[in-house]
Amino acid sequence: MDARGLKEKLNTAPIDWYVFGGEEDYLKRYYLSLLRKQLVPDEAFAALNHVVFDGAEVDFGALADAVKAPPMMAECKLVEWRYADFEKMKEREKAALAQLLSLKKEYPYTALVFVTTAEGFEMGTQKRPGKLVTKYGKDLCIVDFALSSENALLAWLKKHFDAEGIAVTAQPLRELLMLVGNSMDLLSHEVNKLSAYLHARHKAELTAEDVHAVAAGTVRSDAFALSNAVYEGDRALALDAIREMKAERIDSTMALGMLVRIYQELLPVAILVEDGKEQKDIEAALKINPFRLKHMVKAARSIGLLRLGESIAALSEMDVASKNGGVAGYSAIEMFLLQNL
Repeated sequence: MDARGLKEKLNTAPIDWYVFGGEEDYLKRYYLSLLRKQLVPDEAFAALNHVVFDGAEVDFGALADAVKAPPMMAECKLVEWRYADFEKMKEREKAALAQLLSLKKEYPYTALVFVTTAEGFEMGTQKRPGKLVTKYGKDLCIVDFALSSENALLAWLKKHFDAEGIAVTAQPLRELLMLVGNSMDLLSHEVNKLSAYLHARHKAELTAEDVHAVAAGTVRSDAFALSNAVYEGDRALALDAIREMKAERIDSTMALGMLVRIYQELLPVAILVEDGKEQKDIEAALKINPFRLKHMVKAARSIGLLRLGESIAALSEMDVASKNGGVAGYSAIEMFLLQNL
């Protein structure tokens, strides 16, 4: 199911057990807010009727207790587990999940939502759905929040600028997409910045010049600089990109996320390179732009599969450490680059 299908479902039968997966975190939060408004309309009892858990590892005992507990002064309740990682579940956890799913019909007043990262629940494609989609599709309503197409994003951006009373045409919006990318989280941030900029100058229409004045040099261009530095093995360039992000006050968790994605996207390329595949075969298998793939193949050959795996493991340890009082923030990122580039 996609976001459009979920929107229709929320209007008819919102109480269900869901997996919110895919790459677009903005839409996950948006539809969770819609679900919460429907199921937990009384804020006086929200603390009791909207139960939230957090973390990659799921405590199925606590989750089962939350599912069973009746709603307080309401007909239904919402239970949410954020960042559940289905891909890393061990056999014992899979058995606990199966036991939990057996409770679904017994407690029809509870809506349960597992919110996963793109890596925590592999969606696959419409023609070839992921193994987890096939395995849990009968028991869970699985929603794939994929990144939106350019046309959909153009319409979405226009709607937001319309709400601000700012006229827009397609050209400056395309410039914005080129600079920032297709993440709705980042675009939403840039819309707010641009709207404030135009209102302060009493301008009623967005131009390409405004976009470049406000949005140029933001996260998208920093991400390009960082990925190019990693592909080239250029430590100095990578540290410059990180320092630029720090100067722009971009949250260090976002910078770490960029670094994680760069290395994770290199992994399947490195595996195919290790298998002796040529670039044309890798392009056909992974559907990556040939110009970008050329640099990725070069990087994969230079780094090597073993070292790439070690780097991804180190980044995972950094993420865990940042959540448990260890070395975190930009200091940890700079240390990683010094040790791995």
